[in-house]
Amino acid sequence: MSNNETISTILSTYHDLKAISIIRSFVSKTGDFFGANKTEKHQLEIAAEEASAFIINSLKPDKNMLFEIEAQPIQSGLRFHFHSRGMPIDDENLPTYDNRDPEASIEGLPFFLLENLSDALWFKNRGNDGWVLVFEKRFKDFLPLEEQQEVDEETLNIHAKERVKVSIATKEDAYDIIKLTYLTYRYSYAKSIFYYRKELEKAIESGDVVVFVGKNSNNEVVICSAYLRSKNSNSIMELGMLMNKPEYKKNSALLIIVKRQIRYLKENDTGLKIAYINLVTAHTRSQRLSKHFSFMPTALKLSIHDRADFIGIDVANKARESLLYAINIPCGLDPITLHLPKEHIEITKKLLDSFEFISFSTKSEEIEQKESKFEVEIDKKNRYAQVTIEVFGKNWLKELKNHIKSFRNDEAITIYIKTPTHQKLSPNFEKDMKSIGAFYSGVMIKTTKEWELLYTILEGQHFDFNLIQLENQNAIELREYMQNEFQNQD
Repeated sequence: MSNNETISTILSTYHDLKAISIIRSFVSKTGDFFGANKTEKHQLEIAAEEASAFIINSLKPDKNMLFEIEAQPIQSGLRFHFHSRGMPIDDENLPTYDNRDPEASIEGLPFFLLENLSDALWFKNRGNDGWVLVFEKRFKDFLPLEEQQEVDEETLNIHAKERVKVSIATKEDAYDIIKLTYLTYRYSYAKSIFYYRKELEKAIESGDVVVFVGKNSNNEVVICSAYLRSKNSNSIMELGMLMNKPEYKKNSALLIIVKRQIRYLKENDTGLKIAYINLVTAHTRSQRLSKHFSFMPTALKLSIHDRADFIGIDVANKARESLLYAINIPCGLDPITLHLPKEHIEITKKLLDSFEFISFSTKSEEIEQKESKFEVEIDKKNRYAQVTIEVFGKNWLKELKNHIKSFRNDEAITIYIKTPTHQKLSPNFEKDMKSIGAFYSGVMIKTTKEWELLYTILEGQHFDFNLIQLENQNAIELREYMQNEFQNQD
């Protein structure tokens, strides 16, 4: 399927016979845009009239609801969807037209005409969303949409040699950063603050966001990367927003910026001690860069949202994005003990092997605390939810199950559970987690003194671990470990 087939144009109008002229014009003009000749446009007009009249007259949809017609480019033509919220269709017993007895079979004439005017015709049942009448029309001289043009090698080489000045951004750079976000991701980047000028200006001014920018000779921001301060600790920041205009992807300023960020982590006097990063797994470019600067992967956050539209980067599939969580603690921390289930001690030690200040314990104890404490987050747009257990109480499992039930009612398909490691776990902790379909997904840092175990529940989705692209060997082993845990659930 080409990228064009994911794009459509939509008309919303009225369930009224007088609106057929609007629909006819929309269908015809869309055909004209994609290269339909005079005969093909005329055939489209008749097909649009017949489809609209059938839905309005025979299915009797609610006049207060809008009539939606969608045109989608396909190979050599268009596919039209006429959405109906009217009477359900008995698609196995549709009337047929017999030209030997036209008067007795007149009800089948619309379908006879549609079948003869189109290259394919069918009805699609969408349950609570009604039905769709679909027909396809192919054109002799089809004009496809122009594909996104890759930056040519000569342009890349020219900009690779261009001098780019690196500095820490001021609030006056906010709009340039927003433009660069759009040029890199369009409107698909997950951090919404980078689309709001005033909010970004305030965050830069307060130090909640520290942006490192590269500017060309015209003083335009062409490369950037940022630290975003954690809500849990002023000592922790997320490294993100590693972006460049496509023509600057070979410029060495990209490496200079990251080097300055790592030096900032070691030398600044703002109290910052830890950086973490959520790396996309649709491609491995950013993973390779983070590996070069000693970021250590410690968790995999599966199926968190739809894939971003990476401009100038090929992504082989459109599966939901999974993120690799990695951390950098260049100056170490005070000694800390993590309490873990014995089942996952080996993989966790391997992930955290480079952090000498961490020790591990698998000791468990019965929970005495009466009340549990939870923090809940749900993202309905991306269909994921997260519950953080801040304090284990006696009824923690029952309360957790209630939260999960609520997430399912909100149609979340990915659920994350975070549990504290600074207190001993209950003797049956791992068994209890498996009973709710949760499987180990790594460890994450919360504050300088607190870490968390990450568990995942995948709801109603076919998840393919093989589509997760990873660079680091520990990350690959974690993916394989998680896949095994997921496939061997009771």
